[in-house]
Amino acid sequence: MAKLVIREGDYVHEHPIEEIETLIGRSQKCAVRLTEPAASRNHCTILKTPEGFLLMDLQSSNGTILNGGRVTESTLKSGDVIRIGNAELMFKDELEDSKKVVDVREKIREITNDQNVVRYDIVKTADGQEELKYTRVRKDGGEPETQGNVPPRPDGA
Repeated sequence: MAKLVIREGDYVHEHPIEEIETLIGRSQKCAVRLTEPAASRNHCTILKTPEGFLLMDLQSSNGTILNGGRVTESTLKSGDVIRIGNAELMFKDELEDSKKVVDVREKIREITNDQNVVRYDIVKTADGQEELKYTRVRKDGGEPETQGNVPPRPDGA
């Protein structure tokens, strides 16, 4: 689920983005109501589209700032920061975050069965490229067998 983490001064709260359109501003009809004086009554909106989330400025007086730059329209990704005057709204999409691939440089994978242990690592080649390598070690103490970037099956097949 997507949400905004809203910071106005010392006040921090979250607002889930559940509707197709989330209106942001000072107006009573806004789903996200700001007290920020620089915010227009109907400042901007976030639209939920099949491709993701779209931020649109509604011709506000002071503009909508996304990640430090003024925008009229922009797609949103998790971690983007929207500024309206001194108010800060961080867009978080937990679904997008859960789809991110874990950087294997920080992880070492091992797969073990009755006969083998297979360890996966990222290594730099002589030309500076990164390649996935694996090492298969037999549990009976046999010599390790290092291969290229096609991982083996743990059963040795």
